[in-house]
Amino acid sequence: MSDMSKEEQARFAQLSDWAESDAVFDGMTHATVQHGDGDSPGRALLAAALGSESAVDRALGRPTLDQGRPSGVSPVRHVRLPVELDEALKARAAAEHAKPSEIVRAALVAYLKAS
Repeated sequence: MSDMSKEEQARFAQLSDWAESDAVFDGMTHATVQHGDGDSPGRALLAAALGSESAVDRALGRPTLDQGRPSGVSPVRHVRLPVELDEALKARAAAEHAKPSEIVRAALVAYLKAS
């Protein structure tokens, strides 16, 4: 038995029919799928399908950092760094195959636990 309501099931069936039809290509005459760096080819295809970059951002959202919270709810802090500290952060992130924000979060957690 499905956990979807009858309205959700009807919408799912409608979207499924659309995805399997030629209508999926309507309005995407300038969209191309090609090999590229990063997520730009995929984002371009989504923008063509959804109508704009802002629609892609709304559809994708940002992943949450906390379990149990919806996407995009994690608070954001902006911090200015001296050039030398930023260079050291980027070097550490590269050495650990991590994002600089992951290094900053781990350092902040360690600092707050120690104090």
